[in-house]
Amino acid sequence: MGGGIAGWITPGWMTYEKSLSPHISTPGYVKTMLKEGENPKPQLIEDCKPQCKYWKEKLERCETQLEKIIKVNPTKSCMYPMRDYVTCVEACVQPIIHNNLVGTD
Repeated sequence: MGGGIAGWITPGWMTYEKSLSPHISTPGYVKTMLKEGENPKPQLIEDCKPQCKYWKEKLERCETQLEKIIKVNPTKSCMYPMRDYVTCVEACVQPIIHNNLVGTD
């Protein structure tokens, strides 16, 4: 999507960037846990966190700067970097769970 001249002049189009779509191969425990009625999401979150290293580092930089700024302006926060990090982790976890649910074949 977004290749050629049309990709450069059409607003909202962009080339595929692999780093913006974190992905891990489906672990074996997901199907087993879903079949037993257990929630695999907490384990998947831990497996997906290393895929979002860029966003985690951005959040940590914000938190470091926030310690200095908060004394001057207490309304500042790191809400947007935190949202980006959580969104990245969820983008890795949710397709794995969804694609292994019964009825999504």
